[in-house]
Amino acid sequence: MATEDKIKSRFLVRIVDDDPGVLTGLQFLLTCLGWKSVGYSSAAEFLEKDNRDIAGVVLLDIRMPGMSGLTLQQKLIEEACKLQIVIITGHADIDTAVRTLKRGAFDFLTKPVTSEKLEAVLDECARKYLAKESGLSARELIEIFNELSVREKDILNLVVKGLTSRQIAERLGLSERTVQGHRLNLSKKFNVHSKSELLACLGVIEKALSPGN
Repeated sequence: MATEDKIKSRFLVRIVDDDPGVLTGLQFLLTCLGWKSVGYSSAAEFLEKDNRDIAGVVLLDIRMPGMSGLTLQQKLIEEACKLQIVIITGHADIDTAVRTLKRGAFDFLTKPVTSEKLEAVLDECARKYLAKESGLSARELIEIFNELSVREKDILNLVVKGLTSRQIAERLGLSERTVQGHRLNLSKKFNVHSKSELLACLGVIEKALSPGN
């Protein structure tokens, strides 16, 4: 499984929008892009039914009957919710969307949402969210990566390619126990608890080191 697929498998996209057409359309688009999603027709339904312990993001409409998107955002802030928020807005609501950014929203998307923009925003959001779980900044992650030994980088490269510890051991002429020991040390150095979190950290490093950043 590719790195991007591993990240997507851990990340749940919540859609909160009172328009059934928008809910259906976005869920179909997300499925095509390989993301897991769940739709809620109101802020109240989201608060009642959503398991916010599952890593992910909220695609949140601003204008809804009953509780507005802005009010829901404030409630999530008050409960110290870790979920990222991406606002979905019409052109007339852009000034309001900018206000949500100042209150901590990750980004905003204007309707109609294009697949390219949606994929880009969610990919960046997921990588930063999962890497943040390590408690390390991009600069700290880069420093850790630069201090890895050649052997550790070789193993990390094969982990990214999806090889198992046994396959890595065969490729590098090591014992499987030795490879597992290196992988455990890598997890400790990056302060992560799973392979997907480690891959997310590497995604942040790759993006930070890419030209233009």
